[in-house]
Amino acid sequence: MTYQRLDIRLPSPAPGVQLTVLAHQFGNRSNARSAYLHAGLHADEHPGLLVLQHLLEQLRQLDAAGAIDGLVTVVPYANPIGMSQRLFGAVVGRFDFENGENFNRNFPLLDKMVAAYLAKAPDPARSPNQWRSVFSKMLDEATAIGPSQALKLELAKLSMEHDIVLDLHCDTDCIAHVYASELQVERATLLANLLGAPVVMLEPRQAGGGAFDQVHSSAWGTVQAAGLLSERDSGFSATVELRGQADVSDELAAADASSLLRFLESEGVLTAEAARTQRSPGEPTFAFPLEGASHVPCPCAGVIVYRKAPGDQVSVGEVIAEVVRLDGDEFNQRVPILSTVDGVMIVRQLKRLVRPGERAALLAGKRPVRDGQAGSLLLDF
Repeated sequence: MTYQRLDIRLPSPAPGVQLTVLAHQFGNRSNARSAYLHAGLHADEHPGLLVLQHLLEQLRQLDAAGAIDGLVTVVPYANPIGMSQRLFGAVVGRFDFENGENFNRNFPLLDKMVAAYLAKAPDPARSPNQWRSVFSKMLDEATAIGPSQALKLELAKLSMEHDIVLDLHCDTDCIAHVYASELQVERATLLANLLGAPVVMLEPRQAGGGAFDQVHSSAWGTVQAAGLLSERDSGFSATVELRGQADVSDELAAADASSLLRFLESEGVLTAEAARTQRSPGEPTFAFPLEGASHVPCPCAGVIVYRKAPGDQVSVGEVIAEVVRLDGDEFNQRVPILSTVDGVMIVRQLKRLVRPGERAALLAGKRPVRDGQAGSLLLDF
C-alpha cells in the first residue's frame, strides 16, 4: 500500500475556526506519470463529490493490487470555505461571501512568467519533469493574504506537481461536457468520449477569467506553443461538467469514476485495466470553440417553459423557450426566446422562475458569436 493523507491548513478566518484542505495520495511520485483530481470548487455543485468517493474506493483496491504505476492525488472537496457558506439552509458556495468573487476565477496564471523565462533562459527546460519544476518554483514565489487567496494558491501548488489535472464541476441542468485548451483537442475528446459527454468546448490561450484549469493550460500552453513540447508530452488540464446539479446518484458516480480511471490508464498513470463497468456507447463527441458559446438571456421576469432540452440541436431563430409573464396584459402571455446559433443546447435553468438578464440557456455553435471577446470568454455568474 502506498496511500498517504495530506492535511493542508489554511489561514483561520476567525478565532477558533480552522480550515483544512484534505488530499489523498496513491502511488509513487518518482514513477511514470501523475494525475490530480478535485471536486467542489464551486461548493454548490455536488455530483463530483460523490464521483470522487467512488474513485477513492477503486483507487484503494488498485493500490492494494499494485496497479498504480504513477501518482494519483485526489482532493475530495476543494473548497471548505464555500461548503461552510449557507443561507437559510442552502449551500451558497459559488461566490465568496467575503468579497463576492467567484471561487473559480482569479487563480494565478503563469503564461507571462513562462514567456519571460523563455526569453532569458539560455538553456530552457526540456522534459515535462523539468517544466513542472519550473512552474512549481514560479508558484512558490507567489503570496496570498486571507483564506480564499490561500486556498487558490495551495490548490494551484499541489496540482502543479502533476501531469494530468481534472477539475470536476456541474451546471444547473445540462449534458455532460468538457472545457479544455484548443491545444489539447485529442486528449480532451478522448476524455469526453469516455465520460459519454457529447460536447467539448475548446478554450483559446487568452480566454481570460483565471479559472483553475487555466493555471496549467497557461503554463503548458505557452511551452507547447513555443514548440518545445508536443501535445502528448505537455501537461493536460480540463474542467469536467458532470451534467446537472440534481444528477447525483451512485449509478452515475460509479460509471463516471470508472471512466476517469480509464482515462488515467490511457495516460500511463495506471498499469492495469481499471474499469469495473463499461459505459454504453453514447453519441459521438463534437468540439466547439469557446468563442461559439452563446449565453442566451431571459428577456423578462416570469416562469420559463423550455421547448428544447440539453443535447438537442438548435438553429438560429428557433424558439428554444418561452417566458410566461405573470403580470402581463393578457392571460398566459408568453415572450419567446430564440436560438442565436446553429448548434446544440448544453445548459438550461434548473429553476423556472426567472428574472430579466438571467441566463436562459448556454448554446454551443461552430461560429464565434457577436458578444464573444478575447480575454473575456468565461462569464462570471
